[in-house]
Amino acid sequence: MFCFQHQSCYEFCEKFAHIQYHRELAHLFVLHLHGDQATLSGVTFTLTPETISLATGIPNIGEPWNKRQKIDQQHCEPYIKPSFLRQLKRVFPFQFLKDKYAPLMKLIMKYFTCESRFSCLYAYHIRLLMHFTQVRMMKIPYFIC
Repeated sequence: MFCFQHQSCYEFCEKFAHIQYHRELAHLFVLHLHGDQATLSGVTFTLTPETISLATGIPNIGEPWNKRQKIDQQHCEPYIKPSFLRQLKRVFPFQFLKDKYAPLMKLIMKYFTCESRFSCLYAYHIRLLMHFTQVRMMKIPYFIC
């Protein structure tokens, strides 16, 4: 949890856990989201890294990175068990991940990429892991956009 506290994401997650959000309104927002804008009752909301940073308190600092970008294998090596390094592909089994990173990766997958399947990893999972282990910082609001 320290890594989330240090990156200012924990405070946002704590706030979110304690508020009552309006499920129907959130659903309508997503349904009306086209590109970077959603219009509800004549009000247009524009999503940018800056507005997300302002609304969440998560700093917009580090490298801009989106999930379609590739990661060099050398950046993956510290997180992968040595016996699996030669078998790395674009998608690989969760079991390739070193055990000490598994709990943090499950948090990332559950709260940031909103996934409930923990069987395989993609490059963006490793990139988020790099951020939360302070190896390569990325702009989380940019990633969310």
